[in-house]
Amino acid sequence: MNANTDINIETIRTDLAKSLNIAFPQNDAYGFLVDTIGNAETLSKLMPMIKSSSAGNIDALTIGKRKIRIADDTSGNPTGVTGITKRQIAYAVKKVFWDEWIKNDDVFYNAVREANNIATQTGISNTTDLETLIIQMLQKQFAMDLQDLAFNGDTTDTSGDAAFLTILDGFVKKMKTSTNETDLGAAALTLTQFVNHVQLLPEEYKNNFADDIAWFITRKVHDKLMALVSARATGYGDAVMQDGKITKLAGYDIEIVASMQSGFVALTPRKNLVPIMTMDVKYTRTGDGAEAAKRDSTYHIIHAYLDVIVKEVNAVAYMIGDNL
Repeated sequence: MNANTDINIETIRTDLAKSLNIAFPQNDAYGFLVDTIGNAETLSKLMPMIKSSSAGNIDALTIGKRKIRIADDTSGNPTGVTGITKRQIAYAVKKVFWDEWIKNDDVFYNAVREANNIATQTGISNTTDLETLIIQMLQKQFAMDLQDLAFNGDTTDTSGDAAFLTILDGFVKKMKTSTNETDLGAAALTLTQFVNHVQLLPEEYKNNFADDIAWFITRKVHDKLMALVSARATGYGDAVMQDGKITKLAGYDIEIVASMQSGFVALTPRKNLVPIMTMDVKYTRTGDGAEAAKRDSTYHIIHAYLDVIVKEVNAVAYMIGDNL
């Protein structure tokens, strides 16, 4: 039997009309956030923290210290075991919400597509399956908005996006407090600028986090660099291309950040950038009222909590310029 012949559209329509107001239990909230962040390619690589408290502290980056001493068999307290005091950084999440009208026809179409794509599924005809489907539809855009805010948030913004950007200060604004800066001005982009910029990142971070350091760039910068690399003779060794994409530049990974503002590039360990969310997540859906009937849609809203932390500002070397 064809899967979509088992889909009861009227059952889905009836279920959609039922309003929901769900405060996720902690385990479900954790799973929802993990799945959501997984839809944002860069955020998922930053080892985000999901906390139970709306405010607290996290450890800063730990730089290795010399602990070896000459062997000493005499009596007395051993040195170096009186405890390690780790510098901590405070966080305080901000409440955010994301909302959207979803057309009922889109839900029906996705239900049919889902049933046809999964061989063992004979149709989506119950509320549990429906809620999973709708959440999956919401998560991708919610995740991209979270990533956009996490990088571009600016509490002093006065542009047309102020209602969005002024929620919190994002990674870019916080990274710009580093003194390790290259200002390219209006200069045309060259690979040499990136190679020289590496020297601004302090050696202790290169030594301790070499495998984790990455360039955070926009798609536009990547495409400009790809054009520069493609035009050069082979054998320079300052960039690595794979499957038509630059994977390394001056020895460090490339991280293309969707939605990151233009005019900015950063070189820093991935673990230096920490998105923090809490398990206080609420999902509400309603299909009641004249507007919902007119739109033939349901209204969905998600409330969540977010903050972003740059653990060690000095572990950032950033570039600004008109052509970035």
